[in-house]
Amino acid sequence: MQILESHYNYIVRHDLVTKFNYKNNNVVPKLQKIVLNFGIKEVNFKLLLPTLIALELVSSQKGALARSNKSNIALKIRKGVPVGCKVVLSKTNMYLFFSKIIITVLPKIKQFEGVIFKKAITRPAKSFSFFFNNVLIFSELESQHELFKNTSVLDVSIVTNCRTVEELHFLLASFRFPIK
Repeated sequence: MQILESHYNYIVRHDLVTKFNYKNNNVVPKLQKIVLNFGIKEVNFKLLLPTLIALELVSSQKGALARSNKSNIALKIRKGVPVGCKVVLSKTNMYLFFSKIIITVLPKIKQFEGVIFKKAITRPAKSFSFFFNNVLIFSELESQHELFKNTSVLDVSIVTNCRTVEELHFLLASFRFPIK
């Protein structure tokens, strides 16, 4: 069991129950999955391969190509053309990546004050998203600067089963995730 996973099971769950007074253990908020996504602005297979490799190195799990569902004339995208790559992390891999973000990646960012937490538009506040402009702050990609210097923005979405924004904020803050 990973450190953050055991921290959630033994400490955070009890804090959530005492703060929000849950009567059922199934409604206690938890992390369900983390989705990592690289979007590509133009269809170029020379840019697609390094982003797919970067995604696999960062997440230590094989990524998949994301294809367009519809054709869009304004964006010059045909149906079925690859537009990015993504990977869905769950269970142990999710907690490993989350601890990597908290412990090693976010402290490397210069003048970092915290991730801006805006109130979710949807009523059940189930997810929290942020992005990394520079993916070279990951130590796995730092040594191969020439290969990964043209990669696009890495979108990270943390999906939970929270019902309110306060629950989501308390859950992320209990993991010591830097929220502004």
